[in-house]
Amino acid sequence: MRLNYIVLLAFCGSLVCGYELVKVLEDAFPPLMMAAARALVAAMVIFLFCLIARQPLLPAFRRSAKLAVIGVLGFGTLYAMVTLGERHVDPELAMLLVCVVPITTLVITALPPNPKHIWWPAWIGTAVASLGLVVVIGPARIADEPSALHAVLMIGFGFASYALANVLAEHMTKGLSPVAVGGVTMLYAAILLWGLAFLLESPTNMNPSAEAWLGLIALGVMGSALPGVLMFVLLQRAGAEFMSLYGYILPLLGIVVAWIAFGRAPEMTILLGLPITFAGVATVQWARRRGFSANDLGK
Repeated sequence: MRLNYIVLLAFCGSLVCGYELVKVLEDAFPPLMMAAARALVAAMVIFLFCLIARQPLLPAFRRSAKLAVIGVLGFGTLYAMVTLGERHVDPELAMLLVCVVPITTLVITALPPNPKHIWWPAWIGTAVASLGLVVVIGPARIADEPSALHAVLMIGFGFASYALANVLAEHMTKGLSPVAVGGVTMLYAAILLWGLAFLLESPTNMNPSAEAWLGLIALGVMGSALPGVLMFVLLQRAGAEFMSLYGYILPLLGIVVAWIAFGRAPEMTILLGLPITFAGVATVQWARRRGFSANDLGK
């Protein structure tokens, strides 16, 4: 059990590195090129890991159409939205928006064609978490910085798309190696993002420094490939419920790292809204674990 927590902390730490590197490299690369290179490096590293660990890749490639959809909705959209959004907001705010994932997942599972009955406390938790996010963003920030609101909406959309990809993956990837799924979906995300980058940004005209290229490689390895592998390890060792703890650890760790390493003290809106958001998300997860329905309560 202790090892699981160590792996979980390493997973969250690698994600924090990724969000911070996106901010550090924003002046060196255009956003879509950065997202595309990140995904491509991650795919290559994960494929190498699959070869070393003898994880079967061919069955995953045989489901290319389905995995392409998951890759575009998941990694492709998320990386693009986060990279674009962090041009206008700090990484710790972007990390806090990971709370959109459980909220979106709850809503999706209640929709047709196979709706699940959701116990009413989960909807209350969703409302509380949404209120917390509004407090975190801050009405004053929205009024003074319209670009910040647009950035938050973009990043939130990225996480919502990621949640949809996770729901689809639950049904489309049965029988496949989770690590192989991560590598193949990351590859298709990279293909999409490179296409958009060449169409919209002309990356061949860029002339970044050697240090910037090293930072970009580090972003792909530390910010995408490593957390991808650690995520699959945790899912196999401890399950999805334990894995969901990262939604609490990541924002807190992001705030601490930003304060200690970069001197960015947390804003009052984040300090006020974070407990509200956590309380709402915790209520959603608790209600889903209990899994009560109206019939259950009547028995």
